[in-house]
Amino acid sequence: YLGRVREAVVSTQSTGDTFQATPSIDDFGSGPAWHLVLFLVLAWIVTYLCVFQGVKSTGKAAYFAATFPYICLLILLVRGVTLPGASIGLKALFNPEWSRLADPRVWIDAATQIFFSLSLGFGALVAFASFMPYKNDITKDSVLVAIINCMTSVLAGICIYSILGFRTYSTGADINKVSAGTGLTFVAITEAVTQMSGTPFFAFIFFFMLFNLGISSQFGTLAGLVTPLYNDLKVFGTTRKELCVAILALVFMFFGLLFTPGNGEYVLQLFNNYPVTMPLLVVGVVEIIATGWVFGIENFDAAIRDMTGRPCPTYFKISIKYVSPAIMVVLLVWLLVDSIMNVEYYGAFVNCNPDDVLQNKTNNLAFTMEKPLPGWARAVGGMMIAVCVLPVAIYGVLNRMSVAEIKQCIYGKRVYQIGETRNSAVKLDEVQVNYVAHNEKADDSHDYSAAV
Repeated sequence: YLGRVREAVVSTQSTGDTFQATPSIDDFGSGPAWHLVLFLVLAWIVTYLCVFQGVKSTGKAAYFAATFPYICLLILLVRGVTLPGASIGLKALFNPEWSRLADPRVWIDAATQIFFSLSLGFGALVAFASFMPYKNDITKDSVLVAIINCMTSVLAGICIYSILGFRTYSTGADINKVSAGTGLTFVAITEAVTQMSGTPFFAFIFFFMLFNLGISSQFGTLAGLVTPLYNDLKVFGTTRKELCVAILALVFMFFGLLFTPGNGEYVLQLFNNYPVTMPLLVVGVVEIIATGWVFGIENFDAAIRDMTGRPCPTYFKISIKYVSPAIMVVLLVWLLVDSIMNVEYYGAFVNCNPDDVLQNKTNNLAFTMEKPLPGWARAVGGMMIAVCVLPVAIYGVLNRMSVAEIKQCIYGKRVYQIGETRNSAVKLDEVQVNYVAHNEKADDSHDYSAAV
């Protein structure tokens, strides 16, 4: 059996078997793949069980989902760096092509990666932070999370590239021509794992680690949606939270069916390139401007003092008010211009016919090809961006500020009462933060007040 698996993976036939991938985004193939649908349902059942009880279930799931991948990563790291050819991969990792820094897409991809790895803009961090005690050293936590995130990325890079180096050593495949995304996971890494001794064990460790990472991202994002809809906006009224979570999970599961036909991998790339990258940057820009300018950096500093007993570090204040908004606006404009001027491409699987795949591999034919997105796909991508961004714009219009209020933001004259209040209507362990604006006389002799 392992011999058949090794032959299938090395010949890249597993790509066709797993995804039943068609050669283009226009080709749906024979419809949804039943095994992908089955695992999609399983993934959402696990996600529901992690979220349905709120912080009780999410907290317990997070302990395992956040720590177990590190155990898997360390096992794979030790195995990876001891493989023959690992130095090939490590040289490729730590010898960057400096000329690529002139490519705006590299910076956009880097910013998107940071947003993904830190879950910025998805709402998960805000939702989880709302469960924390009010008196908490948030500055230390934020620095610690950022450092651990970057160290984890480097650690994962060493692990993956050492395995890719072993793949190059074993098969002669060019390490610089490895496809990203599913091509990296289900073709390159899988091919390398099947060449190792102890294939079943390391294959289980690798894919179970991926499963945990995917589930943790999934239930974090779902919790980031459930928390404001149920607790703050009261969208579901008095309906039990378990039912609300079930409804949302069911809706998202049906959306997931879009990724199960033969062109599902390409639809996934469409989602990744359009309604994720640009809307994330838009949300990030809006959040950072709202924090540094609308709420005001001085009020933010007062809130940090009240929560931690120490002033907000100067580096934070400068970054929040000036550096981060400037960088993100430049990246957003850059991405917008690049999307308009250049046609997006997607990586299509080709030459993967099981009857011809061994001959194609012998002839060194590529199994992936960059194809331009058709017009209908770009139109759908643009509509998805609009659906993601319009709520932010609509809310901004409905809650627009007057010119005088904008001047208050610019000159830092919006003052808020910062403090912790306890509402008798809630449980003792539930704390709400009350930001009540003081009426302040502006320079033009008008009284202004605001509430956040």
